[in-house]
Amino acid sequence: MECDRVRKTVEKTAIIVVDLVHDFVDGKFGSDHAKEVAGKTREFLLGSKNMEIVMTRDCHIRDDPEFSVWGEHCLQGTKGSELVPELSGIDSYVVTKRHYDAFYDSDLDGFLRSRRITSLLVCGISTDICVRHTVAGAFFRNYRITVVGDLCASIDPDAHEIALKEMKNIYGASVIMSGEVKM
Repeated sequence: MECDRVRKTVEKTAIIVVDLVHDFVDGKFGSDHAKEVAGKTREFLLGSKNMEIVMTRDCHIRDDPEFSVWGEHCLQGTKGSELVPELSGIDSYVVTKRHYDAFYDSDLDGFLRSRRITSLLVCGISTDICVRHTVAGAFFRNYRITVVGDLCASIDPDAHEIALKEMKNIYGASVIMSGEVKM
């Protein structure tokens, strides 16, 4: 009689940094708070050990339908769609996206699955838009999600706390501060 094998699942975590691009940090929709978040995110990433890091770049084509809501921003080939200098020198996989949800119409899910990632730490800009929709995309793909609240900023500061509560209540995301992350 052969013994049943018990397979232990080792949870692998990736960090998803959403849209720390010029237009959202120091450009059209930028703010002092977003600049602070970019600096804190750099320090956080430098301290992360043995975790995959994915950075997303909001990057639109001319006359993108989203411009009817937000006006032209993060236009492909412009500085506005480029990652901010705080992220330079950090080894990462970069996902270029045209939609709020970084999973939609991108190779993000395939990249994560190829590395057997099951858990995500998500941070970035804007908490209530692209971070929230990326968390929804992760939820619908069965990832375990933790949002790093102090490494997020919103274009609309009042919407930040509401979005954190929604991600917790609707998608079951844990919401923690960067100092609570066990690396």
